[in-house]
Amino acid sequence: MTDPAPATASTAYDLYYLQNGKRFFWRNPNHGVTLFDAGRASAIVWRNDAGEAGRQLWTDITAINMSSGSDGKNVVNACLIRFRDGRTLTVTDAGPSGQVDHDRTPPYRDFVRALHKRLAAAPQGTIRFTAGFSESRHTGMVAILFIAALFFVGTPLVLLFIVRDWRVLGVLAAGIGFVWPFWKVAENNRPRAYDPRHPPGELMD
Repeated sequence: MTDPAPATASTAYDLYYLQNGKRFFWRNPNHGVTLFDAGRASAIVWRNDAGEAGRQLWTDITAINMSSGSDGKNVVNACLIRFRDGRTLTVTDAGPSGQVDHDRTPPYRDFVRALHKRLAAAPQGTIRFTAGFSESRHTGMVAILFIAALFFVGTPLVLLFIVRDWRVLGVLAAGIGFVWPFWKVAENNRPRAYDPRHPPGELMD
């Protein structure tokens, strides 16, 4: 007697994605990611306007990296999925222009949680879960931000004590307002490993 075929189910997310590290585009035509449950055939499927563009079994996933980026005003979150054959899929809460789309952040959060819930059942050590930038990128970002803080915050602060003109406070506040969002991104993206049962919430907001 043969075992019955496993029940199938799928959950679709209208989220934009990038393939294999592509970063630059005028308008991203790729959106539509589905988590497909079918026993050993369970897979993640991504689509574009022409139909299905790619499919990988969950057992082909070797690494997940969560990160975020900022233009100083808005934060775009990204979940990079690396597969055994070297391909990557980066799912974001951005819109077609690559800028943040706040309406997509809740479904992005749902997608990340659903993906991690499935992958948490994988044998320990088969998938690497990391958050943030690489060590070198993070170190470089912190160094640049330190220099920026000296210029945009340190200089007005020194001027305030020298000229004792309260109008300098406006320049100081503007400097802090400029640097702070980038410091926050740098802190959220410090390189680290995490438990898939608890994906980092600060990279899904």
